Amino acid sequence: MTDTDPNTAQTDSPPPAAERVPPGSKTLAAGEDAPGTASAPLSAEPPRAEESREAFAGMLAESGAAPQVRRNKGDKVAAPVVAVNDDWVFVSLGGKEEGTIRTEEFAAPGAAGDEKRPALPALGATVEAYVLSANGGEVVLTTQLSGRAASLASIELAWQGGIPVEGKIARIVKGGFEVQISSLRGFCPLSQIDLRWPKEPKEYLEQTYSFRILEFKENGRNIILSRRALLDEERQQQKDALRESLQPGAVVSGVVRSVQKFGAFVDLGGVDALIPISEMAWTRVEDPAEILTDGQQVTAQVLTVDWDKDRISLSLKALGKDPWEEVAQRFPTGTKVQGRVARLANFGAFVTLEPGVDGLVHISALGAGRRVGHPKEVVAVGDQVEVEVVSVDPGKHKISLSMEHHHQASLGDLPRVGDTLGGAVEKVAEFGVFVNLPSGHTGLVPNSEMATERDADHKRMFKPGDAMEVAVLGVEEGGRRIRLSRKALIRREEREAAAAYAPPADGGGFGTLGDLLKAKLKDK
Repeated sequence: MTDTDPNTAQTDSPPPAAERVPPGSKTLAAGEDAPGTASAPLSAEPPRAEESREAFAGMLAESGAAPQVRRNKGDKVAAPVVAVNDDWVFVSLGGKEEGTIRTEEFAAPGAAGDEKRPALPALGATVEAYVLSANGGEVVLTTQLSGRAASLASIELAWQGGIPVEGKIARIVKGGFEVQISSLRGFCPLSQIDLRWPKEPKEYLEQTYSFRILEFKENGRNIILSRRALLDEERQQQKDALRESLQPGAVVSGVVRSVQKFGAFVDLGGVDALIPISEMAWTRVEDPAEILTDGQQVTAQVLTVDWDKDRISLSLKALGKDPWEEVAQRFPTGTKVQGRVARLANFGAFVTLEPGVDGLVHISALGAGRRVGHPKEVVAVGDQVEVEVVSVDPGKHKISLSMEHHHQASLGDLPRVGDTLGGAVEKVAEFGVFVNLPSGHTGLVPNSEMATERDADHKRMFKPGDAMEVAVLGVEEGGRRIRLSRKALIRREEREAAAAYAPPADGGGFGTLGDLLKAKLKDK
């Protein structure tokens, strides 16, 4: 591009169709890949001009003979590539109309494309470009305006047509960056340099990017640029492509964008997805930062997709083997196993039996021969303990454990229903009184069996350690639940006392008062 005439900037007319193969150039014919993309090398001997013309004419004919459309500067087109040589990339614009793009806008043959210069397109590939000029049926296109050779007029043209331009970050200024575009200066706000607010603005210095011109004022003295606008467009294209391919169960790769307490956001290239903390590993994860870090490349399985709410959830652990698949065989009911106390809750202690498999010892099954107010009274995190497997539910990932077998082994014989026992008050609760029995078991005397007045304050009447004689009403769950009664014992004593004063069945005894009087009178 020169600075003399904006209408001819970068518009050196391409050769006519019959002269598109300069001596020594390598032209791609139909069915042949672009340099660097095919496994077979290009022929060192170029085809004749007549053959090239006929081949190109055939390609245009196959593309359809649509009516010629008026092209304006800055118009955006998407056209298939029909020929490539050392200097030009030829695209079909429909019918017999053609467009040309300089090959210098693309990466060198065999080189990978990047943000500055995309890879040289292959035949049949669709290229998006902008109209620079349309004279005499020759349409010159550009994929972007080079910042090294852009003139004031061409930059204004790029602004009018929405054509990207190249610029180099020169320095950091208040609120953003100063960008050099050829001999001109532009301003890119901090919010427009990337998809997200830059954490380290210095990282962008001396970098060359493509920009969209948002404002062009005062004859180029006030140029506002945005890199984010182009990134948003690219991201939307990627998102549209993901809509077609992203389904639950698919395995995808992405880059960790942000690690939070509840999980990690992963950029899938066009859309963000969340890996919840519960899906990071089969083992319990306390801090996602222990598993993932910003910028880390990850592979995960898609769990759910909701395009209406732009919510996608992923799982890392779904790609690993589920340790619960054969847990019932490894930990059958009734077996005693070693484990480590992983964490405590008000309702019990979680014990890790193996990586990814935790069981729960409910507070009622912690044992220790007494009522437990909190698991920390019996165990601490990190303790190695022996537990008994009570039940296993692999489908719900639940194992119920017990530590009572230690206590039960030290207890005496279970009391029997109807026994009268002397025990000691262990604890007074709102619903009754717990009593320690001579065998070491603990039973409960419900309020209804206390033989006290209604609404009596048992906490004032009975203290821990007070002696209490009780009758055994029931024994359940192997002695884990023993129901006691004071009322039954008192009633039994009353019946026994009444029976002692009852007349004997043979008529013996003192008899009634009348009998006594008769006997006295007879003696007289």
